[in-house]
Amino acid sequence: MLALEHSQRHKELADFLKTRRLHLTPQAAGLPPHSSRRRIKGLRREEVAALSGVSLAWYTYLEQGRPIRVSEQVLDSLARTLQLDRDERNYLFALANQWMIIEPASLQLDIISPSLQLMLDQLHGCPAYIIGNRWTIVAWNQMACAVFGNYSEMDELGRNVIWRMFTDDEYRRLFVDWEALAKRLLAQFRSYFAKNIEDPWYNDITEKLKKSSPEFGEWWQQHEVFGIPVGKKELYHSRVGMLSLDYNNLLLPEHPDWVLTVFTPHPGTDTKEKLTALIR
Repeated sequence: MLALEHSQRHKELADFLKTRRLHLTPQAAGLPPHSSRRRIKGLRREEVAALSGVSLAWYTYLEQGRPIRVSEQVLDSLARTLQLDRDERNYLFALANQWMIIEPASLQLDIISPSLQLMLDQLHGCPAYIIGNRWTIVAWNQMACAVFGNYSEMDELGRNVIWRMFTDDEYRRLFVDWEALAKRLLAQFRSYFAKNIEDPWYNDITEKLKKSSPEFGEWWQQHEVFGIPVGKKELYHSRVGMLSLDYNNLLLPEHPDWVLTVFTPHPGTDTKEKLTALIR
């Protein structure tokens, strides 16, 4: 089992390096303009190897998913060559450090303390929920149910953020720009996947999503990664119409794998009044 897990980690690393290499043009990497006879738009393996200060054979082994170890110095060099951003660099390190023992996501039940639930309930005018270590919403307030659906009536899979985004047509129609939001959510999920690749749940849900959603299957191959974001979501609610919400994701120190998401009405819109109308 352990050998299989490590083999998958090497394969994920190989795929990620290849996608980043093909996304970077020679000009962006500081190389002379390529000739019209060049077959690929991105960098060649030998170019990545030369720019990173490693042998072509060694880099080729890495892209082939062979079980070789990579030092931090080499990872830093590859990250600079491929011009990875912070989230992509963290993802690279998570995949490459295959010899490190990475703890699977906690298997304990998602038990919410009364104080956490009280905090959610006190956010009267703001939808808010807590996402557990396997992307399932484990606690929420009344406003979150009014906007996103009654979580108390959903099973565990129905409350799973990534599953619902890609398989629930009604939920999908809620978001004005579903594609952009779904891509960003998948990229965030991908970062968690790298950290928890030994957890069978992450592999199982990923395979199910590939079979259930053509978009997920296609975008998964692109290896886009993204950290915990802040931003804005526009929704079209069947009862009150357009809602414009800013959101922030906050880590909970007492539960390092959990994330508190709070949505606030965007200033200058009538979203606050519409949210109030939803729970009257």
